[in-house]
Amino acid sequence: MNTPNIYELCRPRADVLEGRIRDEDFAADLSQVLKGTAPELYKNPALFFANTHPTKGLRDLFLAVVDRLTSSSSQLGSILRLDTSYGGGKTHALIGLNHILTAADQIPNLAEFIDPARLPSQKVTVAAFDGENADPMNGRRMEGNVLAFTPWGELAVQLAGPAGYERIRNSDRLGASPPGAETLRELIGDRPVLILIDELSIYLRKIKGPAAGQAAEQLTPFLTDLIKAVNSSPQAVLVFTLALGKGGQTVDAYGEENQRIDRIFSELQSVTGRQITALTPTSEDETVQVLTRRLFESIDHSRVEEVVQAYQDLWSRTAEALPPLGQSDDRAANLRKGYPLHPELIDTLMQKTSTLENFQRVRGMLRLLAQTLGQLWREQPPGVTAVHLHHIDPGNTRIRLELSTKLGLQAFIPAIRADVSTTQGEGGNALAQRLDAQEFTGMEPYGSMAARTVLFHSLAFNEPLKGLSRLELNYSLYAPAVDPAFVDKAVRLLQEESEYLDDSGNSKLRFLTDANLNQMVRKREGQFDLESVREELNRRIGTIFAKQRLEPVLFPSSPAEIPDDTDGPYLAVIHWEGHTVEQASIQLPELVQRLFKEKGDNANVRLNRNNLVFVCADALQVDDMLRKARTYLALQQMQQGDLFASLQSHQQDQVKERYGQAQQGFALAVQQCYRHVFYPERGQWPEVPLTHAAITVTNASSEPGVGQKQVERVLREARELVLADDAPPAPNYMADKTPLKRMGVMSTRDLRNEYYRDPALPILLGDEVLKKCLRMGLDQGLFVYKEGDRLESQGLPPGSISISEDGKVYMMEKALEVSVWPPKTSASAAESGVDQPTVFGGEGVTTPVTGREEMGTTFQVGLGSISTGGGGAGVSPPPGPGVIERTDNVKTALTQLAQQVSSSGQGIKSLTWRMNSGDGFLPMALLKAEPDATVRVEMMEGGWSSGDGNAEWSFDFNGTPEEATHLRGFIEGQWRRGGERSLDITYQLRYEPPLRWDDGGEAWITRLTRAGLSAQTATIRLELTNP
Repeated sequence: MNTPNIYELCRPRADVLEGRIRDEDFAADLSQVLKGTAPELYKNPALFFANTHPTKGLRDLFLAVVDRLTSSSSQLGSILRLDTSYGGGKTHALIGLNHILTAADQIPNLAEFIDPARLPSQKVTVAAFDGENADPMNGRRMEGNVLAFTPWGELAVQLAGPAGYERIRNSDRLGASPPGAETLRELIGDRPVLILIDELSIYLRKIKGPAAGQAAEQLTPFLTDLIKAVNSSPQAVLVFTLALGKGGQTVDAYGEENQRIDRIFSELQSVTGRQITALTPTSEDETVQVLTRRLFESIDHSRVEEVVQAYQDLWSRTAEALPPLGQSDDRAANLRKGYPLHPELIDTLMQKTSTLENFQRVRGMLRLLAQTLGQLWREQPPGVTAVHLHHIDPGNTRIRLELSTKLGLQAFIPAIRADVSTTQGEGGNALAQRLDAQEFTGMEPYGSMAARTVLFHSLAFNEPLKGLSRLELNYSLYAPAVDPAFVDKAVRLLQEESEYLDDSGNSKLRFLTDANLNQMVRKREGQFDLESVREELNRRIGTIFAKQRLEPVLFPSSPAEIPDDTDGPYLAVIHWEGHTVEQASIQLPELVQRLFKEKGDNANVRLNRNNLVFVCADALQVDDMLRKARTYLALQQMQQGDLFASLQSHQQDQVKERYGQAQQGFALAVQQCYRHVFYPERGQWPEVPLTHAAITVTNASSEPGVGQKQVERVLREARELVLADDAPPAPNYMADKTPLKRMGVMSTRDLRNEYYRDPALPILLGDEVLKKCLRMGLDQGLFVYKEGDRLESQGLPPGSISISEDGKVYMMEKALEVSVWPPKTSASAAESGVDQPTVFGGEGVTTPVTGREEMGTTFQVGLGSISTGGGGAGVSPPPGPGVIERTDNVKTALTQLAQQVSSSGQGIKSLTWRMNSGDGFLPMALLKAEPDATVRVEMMEGGWSSGDGNAEWSFDFNGTPEEATHLRGFIEGQWRRGGERSLDITYQLRYEPPLRWDDGGEAWITRLTRAGLSAQTATIRLELTNP
């Protein structure tokens, strides 16, 4: 079930929605109310109480004052003190008192605050001193054009008019003695009088120099006599305010002055014995209700529980990522009471922001929250189920002004612009906004959420209060629509890139007013011009692609720069400026085409095209490569000389650590940029036999600084690069792919040159693989090697093979045709016309095989066995359960079988491949190379006869591919002499573990149809796993 959002359940007041709120709408000013010049919200009694929450403190205050004014027996006393922090509702309470006593009939909801029947029937005189509007140096203009300089001067005018002021004129100046108790009692008279004294701390702060001490000295006798006068007047009551927090401690801007006033009243209470009753108009746990009453016209409390439950479930699921709960903590109850304001939002504003010098607690909170709510309702971002701290946007012009001017936080503006939010007209985006756009598109603005939260936790007066832990940040940010994983990502990116986050290793996240190491690095980065960066980047690319197995050619611009020879192979590293590749639409760069086709300066045709590979830069990664180069250069420079010495010790450690990271990051950026490989192979571009492969990000990121390894891996995966210790290609396959089979004979040098020139062939790294291939062909009797007078083929002792013009390789047929083979033998052997290869007998005795053999005689060859006669019919039994079979050309049979396997969802346990043609040996090399498979070879009803009855033999065989290879050369050698031949050959593969795929078997089919097997006919049977 979706959690209701704030737009469904709440409606802000019209002035909040319409943005009509002025600063003065939240600036409770007692003097203006008394003069009738205050804003309508404060001046109009009905509107004032409609926006006021009836806190217990307010109700207690109103009742205590009324009881004193009416001489009730239940009165608390004549002297009342309102305690709360600066901006905590004290002045608001005094204004409420004035309205109730002077305009009760204009308050429709009066009963919420006091029983109307208890109000005094007589008119009440209200006299107030407001330290915020006092002018102790120049005097404040009062009734009758009187200029009053002191608290008693202002009270005298309000109590008894200009005549009353004349009574105390001589006392109304700094340094003079204040009026005594009798004079004050005379001014009060015998009538209901309410005396209000507000913001004495601000009055004291306004007085500078020696006069400040005089003013403080004057206050003590004045307040002593005022208390005496009020106490002696049965219907008089004095209410004064004092900004003190818990335990009598001050945490706000006027802490020192408030402590001084508190000491004065404590001394007075001790001296006079008069009890001063302390009241708190708004307790801390009522603050949130005061705020919601003022800000919201309506809240659907019937559905609030749905929201509370959603948050409670979230907090339970993520308990390990949140701060531990204290004994008295009840997050659900706090959210329920303050909805839609998140408890952490209120806690931060009350416990941290309110400690700032000019933050007037409830008034300041109202100003910030009114702007926040107006912006939320205008923009309506989705998924807002409560108002969190991060919804206060310092990019909002009004909120920015609040921070910079009213709260005096101009020092934080550079940090806000760089890391948190820019206002309209400042240009560009802050880091958090960039993260929102680049990393969290279409999601919650996680970058801004994290940055704003850290910012407001950084704005506190006391150093220990600044910042928050990682768990506290989670509590502030987590909501039903928020993904914790993205919170983690946003915080990590913010820490990596912020210019003003504290980087000292402090366990708390907080913004500083001074730049951190990130900004120092960025400034240093900006000092390197493009040419310096290019030079370093080119040097690093050269280092990364330095010679290993491939011979690098850096940044060639013409064919003449790349040799056309048989050294190499050559790796051409194309310059990153002007010849990049776009991953979304792979195009072959024109320069690459030209370098591949031509050699020298005269556009001659390049011969050794299969000896050249290209690597190109990705167009989208070039900028990152340049950025990483700048960062590397900056950190390299910051490690040197006076600059390094000027850093703090923790920053020096960070520079060393980050320099190492920058080295690796620079290398990674180069390798992730140079990820487009073009290598010789026919197919992708008809006009140029080149193929493209992209190095994966994972591969590009492995082994930073060794770029050739990634290129080599691509070529190896494509089977386009063959190393010296690799298995050689099958001799038949090599002969088919080169002119050898067609020509019958080639020099080994010409054969090797084919691998330098023909893009259809793999690139050979050295000559050893070709030599191994030729050796295999000789052992199998496919080739004859001739160098001078020396001959070599099957049956003759192996010798060395040289890659030269003198070394000649013959196909066996060609060698027989031109009488290079067989070599001359003894007369008896020549007369018989039959070669005499040797095989090994069961007891290790070599026995010549000539003429007709006895049926059933068995000879042992390695681990396999040959039976010269006997044997079964070689017919496989019909398929049983879990077995599927096809007889067709290999490509068709494999494709049909793969479709059945894919649709069944089963794996392949074993494969049986049966052929009875003379090409039965063709699959051997491919099947032997099949991954995770063991292979056995079975030959049945194999045989040969000369056709004239003079010689014949037959055999059965069961063994490994290696042992079958020993026989192949002998068997094919006999077949080439003509006569009749037969062979039924079966390959048995068992997969361990069973073979499974997710590509429909395409890779499997490709592996098993190489070497010209696609069109061969075979019976292929698969045994499948259980469903």
